[in-house]
Amino acid sequence: MVDRWQPSGADPFRTARIVARCLLAAVLVTVAVIVWTPGPPAAAGQHDLASFFDRAHRHGLPLWIDFGLVEMLSNVVMFLPLGLLGALSLRRHQWFVLPVAVLASMTIEAVQFLALPNRTASWQDVAANSAGALLGLLLAAPTLGRRRRRERRLLLGVRSAADRVVAGASTG
Repeated sequence: MVDRWQPSGADPFRTARIVARCLLAAVLVTVAVIVWTPGPPAAAGQHDLASFFDRAHRHGLPLWIDFGLVEMLSNVVMFLPLGLLGALSLRRHQWFVLPVAVLASMTIEAVQFLALPNRTASWQDVAANSAGALLGLLLAAPTLGRRRRRERRLLLGVRSAADRVVAGASTG
């Protein structure tokens, strides 16, 4: 087996984290535009969607599939990439993404309540946003586990190479 030697400060996952951070920045800008818009985003589209559900319910669509469900799922989907990319962009302590997402969601809802009178703040949005961030974090878990195992193998390879150098020097 050939050991791959890495300098002690080298980080084989640096590029992946940089890409995740760039994508995270783009998602954050998009989310900011959505949540800080003074009025509801795409108000006409929301009205059209509510009308669609009214017609669909009259034609047999189950009543539990409604505008509220779509709104809740959109909040989950909006924060899912924040959990996923946030976790992938950190070297350690990826779990920290979840409390940050919860606090961000609470801040968004507080600002909407206090400063954006045409927006509706709700604790249901905080719960849905938090669920989305948690789901994103859980989706990142397999990748993070593989990354940790590979880092451990690389570290053990560096240590074994260093041990061989030390052993060779002491016998020589």
